[in-house]
Amino acid sequence: MRKVVVDIIPNEDMKRMLAPILRNIEELEMVDLLRLDLSRGVKIGVVRFKLTPGADFKDVVATGFIEVLEMIEEKGNEVLCLIKANAVPGFEDLKEKADLDLKMVPPMRLSKEKVTYSFVGEDDQIAKMIALAKDIGGSIKVSVHQASFENSDLLSVLTEKQRSLMLLAKDMGYYEYPRRTRTEDLAKAAGISASTVIEHLRKSEVRLMMEIMAGQR
Repeated sequence: MRKVVVDIIPNEDMKRMLAPILRNIEELEMVDLLRLDLSRGVKIGVVRFKLTPGADFKDVVATGFIEVLEMIEEKGNEVLCLIKANAVPGFEDLKEKADLDLKMVPPMRLSKEKVTYSFVGEDDQIAKMIALAKDIGGSIKVSVHQASFENSDLLSVLTEKQRSLMLLAKDMGYYEYPRRTRTEDLAKAAGISASTVIEHLRKSEVRLMMEIMAGQR
């Protein structure tokens, strides 16, 4: 798993696509992404808006691209709120092509000068996402890092080997119903025995369950 940060300097076509949403905004930052459905062009998350001087947040809402679910804080020209956002017109091709299993993570920012978004995924998924970014247009800078798991992340309670195996099992459909892969196939992909796969997964599942149920009766 790798973390990728993509910075895009918009070209003129991209600027025209972003103009409706940025008309009254200097910058918006996704503080926390709760749901992302690229195929439908919908996202739900906590967003901080920095408004242009003299702008009213009502004008931002009136564009129809966002729906305010809860107002959290208003301070000067900055607004923090929980929103549901729809894709900006012109991103239909991105919605059509998107079929990726990625975890979007901070930083995610949008301004007239630069678009920044970040995600965690496997190499093949990363390549597809970068290809989609190139389709949108603009000058692109990509930085790739080894994914790290914060203490607040449930997977942080697992060892590196346990995390890798569970993520591989998930990608191969081991946890789907019905299962798309057998233990033997997973063992072959991981380069270990089937009995070792079962042992590691069971230990991981127990550890995750204990973490989830901590403090419960």
